[in-house]
Amino acid sequence: MSLSSLIPAGGDFCVLRADVVDTLLTCRDGDSALVYLYLVRKGQAFDEREALRDLHLTRDRYDRAVHTLTNLRLVHTPNEQPVQERSAVPPRYSVSEMRAQREDDHRFASVCQTAEIVLGRPLTDSQTRTLMNAYEYLGLPADVLIDLLTYLHRSKGTVSRRDIDEQAHLWADMGIFSADAAAAFLAQREREKPLMDEMLRVLDMAGRDPAPDEYRYLSQFIRQGFDAEAVRIAKTRMYDRLGKFSWKYLNGILESWHKKGLHTAAEITAVEPDLRQPVSAKQVQNPSAPPQAAENGGLADWEREWLAEFHAMTKEDDPHGV
Repeated sequence: MSLSSLIPAGGDFCVLRADVVDTLLTCRDGDSALVYLYLVRKGQAFDEREALRDLHLTRDRYDRAVHTLTNLRLVHTPNEQPVQERSAVPPRYSVSEMRAQREDDHRFASVCQTAEIVLGRPLTDSQTRTLMNAYEYLGLPADVLIDLLTYLHRSKGTVSRRDIDEQAHLWADMGIFSADAAAAFLAQREREKPLMDEMLRVLDMAGRDPAPDEYRYLSQFIRQGFDAEAVRIAKTRMYDRLGKFSWKYLNGILESWHKKGLHTAAEITAVEPDLRQPVSAKQVQNPSAPPQAAENGGLADWEREWLAEFHAMTKEDDPHGV
């Protein structure tokens, strides 16, 4: 979540208005107060990933704190200039830099040794660079990286450099910067796995691990209280409205039901009985078919806006409508 133009900060003093302090004290939420103080201190130099690491907050705790601060009108997110963010392209470390890091930093050396055990062979330069990116650029501590490597080896057996890179970005994005956070995340992942596998099945993605972005969506669906059948119904509506697969649109459907307190098939179809009928096989097999939602009633505001954007993008891609 991008947070910008928050509070002027700088110099040797950070000043808070009395009403702001009163609001923070009244809400009685330590994470929200901590995030707010961090924002005050960093000002325009605020970086979300650094905040997760410096404050030792998981993604869930951070998002809840930001949600609380937004509801309290202490921070604002829409239509603002983005804050300073870390470069999207990690540095390309030289062979000599990587060698020096391994020789001079015993923690990084332990990570490399664990990786060689997991991979079953000495590290190549590209593999070492992936580990160094995770350690230096993403800021994952050595003990967390060792937990990550051990988890991959236990769950996949054969581990690739891409596996390490994807998981490192996922863990950093979720704020897993301590051994305790890693243990909690792995325990949560183990609990979620049966239901997540079932969700992948109803989404026609069975037999493979979810990619990091897919995992974020699926984990959110589980935490919100949805079961696999609810996700299947959302998929039906997605194809019926949109004519193609979109994680963003699927998430929008489930988010709208979550706000209404609808999480099971019985609850959803009781409110929207038209969803009892499965999507036609023809439309599932032809995801490029034009959306039919514009002709249907009962669209939520967010769906009308999303479909308008979709039509505009489609028209730009194919101005002749072919």
